[in-house]
Amino acid sequence: MSTQTPISYKVAFSRKAIKALEKFPKDYQIRIQRSVNKLSLNPFKLDLEKMQTSDATHRLRIGPYRLFLQIDTTEKEIIISTIKRRTTQTYR
Repeated sequence: MSTQTPISYKVAFSRKAIKALEKFPKDYQIRIQRSVNKLSLNPFKLDLEKMQTSDATHRLRIGPYRLFLQIDTTEKEIIISTIKRRTTQTYR
């Protein structure tokens, strides 16, 4: 019987993402941090959507907020480029 070791990714936040996160309500900051922890274990088990924008390859939905991120599978790294509240202007 083989045991699989979890896939562990290094997660980095851009300065823009950190500034945005600091402005959100504390309960959503905690929710986002928990989702990022899950994301680091295995990003492809969560509700990820592929994106066609230049600054993000994927999008993660957390309540009314969206994390836009890049996943580098060869380096096992996730870079969170921006975090935005879902509005009519989010995807423009």
